[in-house]
Amino acid sequence: MPCLSKGGSREEQDTEPSIRDANDGRGKNMKNQVKVWVSSEKNPGNSSWYKKPEPVGHKLDEKELQFAGLDDSNVTTIKVDPSKTYQEILGIGTSVEESTVYNLMRMSPEKRREVLVKLVDKEKGIGMSLLRLTIGTADFTGREFYTYDDMPPGQTDYELKHFSIQKDFDYHIIDIIKEIQEINPEIKFFASPWSPPGWMKEPNPKFSENNELNLRGGALKTECIPCYAKYLRKYVEEYEKLGIHIHALTLQNEPLLEINYPSCYVTPEQERLLAIALKKELKEAGLDTRIWVFDHNMSEAVEYVKPILSDPQGFEAVDGVAFHDYSGDPSAMTEVHELFPQKTVGLTERSWWGVWGADRICQYFRNWSISYNMWVTMLDSDIKPHQWVGTPDPTLLVQDAAPAVNGYYDNYWICPEYYLIGQFSKFVRPGAVRIDSNNGTSDTITNVAFKNPDNTIAVVVINQQDNEHKFKIQCMGKQINDTIPAKSVATYVWGI
Repeated sequence: MPCLSKGGSREEQDTEPSIRDANDGRGKNMKNQVKVWVSSEKNPGNSSWYKKPEPVGHKLDEKELQFAGLDDSNVTTIKVDPSKTYQEILGIGTSVEESTVYNLMRMSPEKRREVLVKLVDKEKGIGMSLLRLTIGTADFTGREFYTYDDMPPGQTDYELKHFSIQKDFDYHIIDIIKEIQEINPEIKFFASPWSPPGWMKEPNPKFSENNELNLRGGALKTECIPCYAKYLRKYVEEYEKLGIHIHALTLQNEPLLEINYPSCYVTPEQERLLAIALKKELKEAGLDTRIWVFDHNMSEAVEYVKPILSDPQGFEAVDGVAFHDYSGDPSAMTEVHELFPQKTVGLTERSWWGVWGADRICQYFRNWSISYNMWVTMLDSDIKPHQWVGTPDPTLLVQDAAPAVNGYYDNYWICPEYYLIGQFSKFVRPGAVRIDSNNGTSDTITNVAFKNPDNTIAVVVINQQDNEHKFKIQCMGKQINDTIPAKSVATYVWGI
């Protein structure tokens, strides 16, 4: 699961403008005016963001426009039709993996709160609405790898007597989640395991060194599936006791990958059996957590998912299909949707940069995705901590690794991708439905359109060109005329 997003420097990053509430003026006034926010790229994905912040042209800059009458001028035209609807949006956000938690806990309480507000507050931040949690350890962590039931080599625990989420308390993961909930009580969480406990796996000799817990590589033992289903159910139950509802589980992060960090090979047949067993466990426990299968690359999605969802029991147990975008094309999401239209599809892991990345996000939604989640929120300027096998690309936020002041690492900076994902997350709210619009091309502009639960329309427009681009939006007999800056994303919001 490569790639991320980062930055770096020392100056206090208090230069970004305050982000006004996207709900300001909605309702009656919004029917007579259009609000517009614009953000631009800067050195997208470049490792220089780990060294210092850079000035950025547009950072959710706001303006207002008035509607005009329809005309036949020869400019790029986006035609929006709210009467033709597609999928309902679950949410947009990032991850709360332990690397980010580790760095957040090095900050003072006040500065940590500031960062979380910027991420999930709907008025003062970019209003992220869906966050990914890890079930036990992932590769992005500053700690030793762990699951919730690790046993000494040669020992097992089929009755799960040693199951415990204590390390999630010890490492302050629970603390961060609870603070996020305080800021945005409507936030939703889904969770993914990187590995079952090692005693549930057949070890891979390739990873025999430095693999005491058998978490690196290996394959799920089919005979352990009933026990593993109980393990996952217990995770959901323990979090529910804390007031943390897990909206959905993926059954295995990247089930076709065995690598030198927590990972596990899981066949489609094993995922089918696991989904059936887990659905039974959840139902008996009175839990409504959804089950999403696959959670891996688009290139392998259709062949992996077909045998699971073509089986009546598998079909009944599974609620959706999760995708990563490290190989393949977003059209695979549409292919799965057309094969199994009763099941949702969602993009659960991929960080992108710049306007090309913003267009890629548009493609996810145009291919029926109900969600988009970035992977890894904040590393420091030394690109730490993590145990991934490569060098991560820039994260949304970068913490200054310079010596602590008064015991805290409070200096951080914001990369342009924070504002670019904000062009989606702040204005496309949970419960929105995608509506029809003609997409355009990368040679002109591209877009995706939504209708929010409050009857506002949000159209995200992307200009990948080196020059500004004049265009118009036509919707329900009204027209918006504007010029979008070069290498920028603009979101247009109005009421109907």
